[in-house]
Amino acid sequence: MSGTNSRWIAATALLAAGAMHYSTVAGQTPEEQKQWEAQRAQLTAEAKAKADQLAQQRAARRADPMSWVRTLDPMTAGGWVFKAVASDGSWATYSTDHQFKRSGHEATAWVRQEFPEALHDPGGDWYLSNVEKVLYDCKKSQAKVLMIVYYTANNLTGSEQTQTSDPKESPWQSIVPGTQSEAAFHWACGSSAGSRP
Repeated sequence: MSGTNSRWIAATALLAAGAMHYSTVAGQTPEEQKQWEAQRAQLTAEAKAKADQLAQQRAARRADPMSWVRTLDPMTAGGWVFKAVASDGSWATYSTDHQFKRSGHEATAWVRQEFPEALHDPGGDWYLSNVEKVLYDCKKSQAKVLMIVYYTANNLTGSEQTQTSDPKESPWQSIVPGTQSEAAFHWACGSSAGSRP
């Protein structure tokens, strides 16, 4: 290959690289580039501060899960009674005698759940609390959710979204030890449950 061709290929490669660089910053003045970098640095710092704050909140909940529960409204007017909190403070469960029904080995009750961090409902929307109308099979240690109402804020406040299930088609779920559902199951199916009206 001649020296002229080699120089021409090298020059073409240099021009192509320059064109690609130009296309990524085309239209940006040095001042705009500095401003963009400053905004990116600010967003990165804000994200790190939020992550640090979240880590501190999680550590505090792990150290004392009830400290978070005490910030929640007990909502005694609705008959809500605190039942359980996760050991890491990631959820709290309440139950109520209101509208409690018992028929043979089955019981129907409302259960309230609170979360310190937002979760996604099946539709993809965020929520921090919900109530579930649950049918319990006390003999088989199973439950099925008949209705659930999601709330965007704690204490059953904010915007709400309701989801209902056909009791005949809704699947039974086993009560797993140590989970959120276990405390409510023991309450609904416990020996004291039989004395409820």
